[in-house]
Amino acid sequence: MEIRTRNRVIAFRVTPAERRKIEAKVRQSGLRQQEYLLHAALETPIHVVEDLKPLLGELRAWGRNLNQLTVLAHQGHIESANLQEATEMLGRVYEAVNRLLTEEGQVVTHSDVQLHP
Repeated sequence: MEIRTRNRVIAFRVTPAERRKIEAKVRQSGLRQQEYLLHAALETPIHVVEDLKPLLGELRAWGRNLNQLTVLAHQGHIESANLQEATEMLGRVYEAVNRLLTEEGQVVTHSDVQLHP
């Protein structure tokens, strides 16, 4: 496998307004500036889906709840849990993410989360 070395620098000048606009788009994408500019320059589609944020928050909350249940089970405090509500919620989130992916395009990026179809 070939090791990829980035040893060339590309620098360009922008106005303060252009810089603010670029920085805002980079922040919104959740990518590092180099990653964002490489994607943009190499014509890789960059789609930011704001509607994904609440879904990710919901998933994190359910993940914490499941971790707490796992700890309680390992400690012997509970023997079983009704996870029907969690299963139904995960199904709804899965369907919502799939809808967003279908509506917005091929690549959805938010923070450290990248979903590729």
